[in-house]
Amino acid sequence: MVPYRSTGTRLAVSWLAAGAALVFAAAPLFANPQGGAVLLTNGPWTSRDYVQAIFAVHNGDITLPRRGNPKTEAFFDRLVDRGNIELLLASSRTVEEKSGQVLIILSATGEFRGRYGYAVALGDDVQNELIQLQIFRLYLIDRLAALTALDRSAGPRLNSAIATTLSGTLDTLAENHIFSRDQRVALGLALALHYPAIRPTLEAPQRQAIATRLAAMSTGEDDPVLRSAFAAALSEGRGGN
Repeated sequence: MVPYRSTGTRLAVSWLAAGAALVFAAAPLFANPQGGAVLLTNGPWTSRDYVQAIFAVHNGDITLPRRGNPKTEAFFDRLVDRGNIELLLASSRTVEEKSGQVLIILSATGEFRGRYGYAVALGDDVQNELIQLQIFRLYLIDRLAALTALDRSAGPRLNSAIATTLSGTLDTLAENHIFSRDQRVALGLALALHYPAIRPTLEAPQRQAIATRLAAMSTGEDDPVLRSAFAAALSEGRGGN
């Protein structure tokens, strides 16, 4: 595969830096896996496990998890397992505690998103993992939006994280020379599915910016399934204005 080193490289570097800043700022709350901590390969992950997983990759204890690699496939499955989140949401924690834990997980997966994006930019064949991770992150901000509806005071601190995740999703969907048709369709359908729940958390300028990008992407898209997915999200955006 020919390495891609233009806008995608610059974006990947910025994702990596931003994700690292958020997660490593929270790191004192958790044990560094270097020196004996073991990542679970079965059972649910907590926010602690997500942060430990970042340290495990950062320290070289494991390589970047991917499907098809018997040494790391189970870690990737845990990384994008929605059961982790559903168990948290069903717990007796307060809404504020739940939203804080999900936000840590969103930040941790943002760090992973940056690493996968950088790997793709350098020519590594991890596009599928990057797409699956972004689909999981759309699900995460859908759940965050639901928590925000229950606790309006949480809105301001979550808004930026949600808007950043959506922007990254649109960036990936625009990279039709990097990602396959099936990969982009999967991400586009996930966006159409989750955006109606996510949209109310955004400020009006953010909603307008996303609507503008979706309109341009829908107009320029040749694939009928993707065009329909963009149009569905765009219709939801216009309907709420």
